[in-house]
Amino acid sequence: MDANRRRRSRVDTNISAELVLPSGEGIPLLTHNISLKGLLAMADAHVESGTLGIVRITLSPEAIIEIDCRVIRSDATGVAIDFIGMEPDSFLHLRNLVRFNAPDADQIDAELKHPAFD
Repeated sequence: MDANRRRRSRVDTNISAELVLPSGEGIPLLTHNISLKGLLAMADAHVESGTLGIVRITLSPEAIIEIDCRVIRSDATGVAIDFIGMEPDSFLHLRNLVRFNAPDADQIDAELKHPAFD
């Protein structure tokens, strides 16, 4: 997707996450960037495009982000994951994570005033 068409800012990150597959298997991830709509990460194992799962990011024992997701690309540049649903608490933690890593935290909130898609 052309970067100019994105409606959610990506922020550089270097945090551990996990992709939990429907089988229950967990694949460790190291994020390169994250937005309110998805992430790009390196995975410890190959993951097929189209795979559904849950991204889990543990910020602390009390703050765990769990997001329903779909792998949209998996190649040498990393695993691109699209977020497709999450609980309100996970969204709040994700929003704070993105805002904390953004050069302009207010821009992240401003983006929420507009739909991510037409």
